[in-house]
Amino acid sequence: MRIEHALLASSPKSPSIMSMAVETKPQSNLCTDHTGEMQDRRVVRASQSRSGGKGGYTDVMFALGVTQSREAQGLSLLYAKYNKDPKEREAAIERLAQFAIKQAPKLVGKASGRQMARCMVLLAKLAVDDFCRTADVERARCRCGGTGKVYDLVATKLAGHAVEKTCQRCHGTGLKPMTSAPAFKVVKGLLPELSQPSWNRNWQRFFDMLISHCCQDASAAESVLGRVSRCDMI
Repeated sequence: MRIEHALLASSPKSPSIMSMAVETKPQSNLCTDHTGEMQDRRVVRASQSRSGGKGGYTDVMFALGVTQSREAQGLSLLYAKYNKDPKEREAAIERLAQFAIKQAPKLVGKASGRQMARCMVLLAKLAVDDFCRTADVERARCRCGGTGKVYDLVATKLAGHAVEKTCQRCHGTGLKPMTSAPAFKVVKGLLPELSQPSWNRNWQRFFDMLISHCCQDASAAESVLGRVSRCDMI
C-alpha cells in the first residue's frame, strides 16, 4: 500500500476510499441494458470498503492507528506532506522544536541566549516546510518540470530516439535544490549579531540535521505502516 493512498483514504470524505475496496466482495445487481436484456452489474460501495474486507477502510484506519501510536511525529510529517494538513504540520513543528531545543549544540544555544526557543521554532518550521515540499507544487519544481528526468541529448542522438536520464539538478526528486540562506536570514532577524561565518560553522549543520531528522521520522512511520498493512492483509 502506498503511503499517499493510505493517508487520503483515512479521510471519511475522500473519494479514494472507493479505490481501497479492490479486494472487497462487490454487490451484484441486475439491470436492463439498451437491448432489454438483463445484465449483471457489479457495484462496490464505499460503505462496504469501510465496514470490512482485506485492504478496506477499517484495515487502513487500523494500520494508521498503530503507526500513530508508534511513530506519531513521522505520521504527522507524512500527513503534512501528502495531505497538506495544517494541524498535523503544526504538531510536527512543535515536536521538532522541542527536539531541537534538546539537541542544539552548545555554541548555538549560547548564541541564541534568551531567543533560544524562538530560534528553534523558526528552524523547526523551515525544516518541516523543506521536508513537505512536493513536485506537484509549481514553485517547488526543478527545471525538469518535477519529473526528475531530462532528455540525454548525446544518447538520444546516438540511439536515434528519445533517451532520458536523471536530472542532475534535483537528482531525480523533481524539486528545486534548497539552500540554508532563508534559514540564516530568518535567524539573523532575531540575532542581528549572527554572522555568515558563524552560521556556516555552527548553525547550518544543525539545521541540515533537523531536515534529516524529519526524513528519518517519516521513513520510520512508513516502515511501521508497511509492516502493519502486510500483516493485516495476511
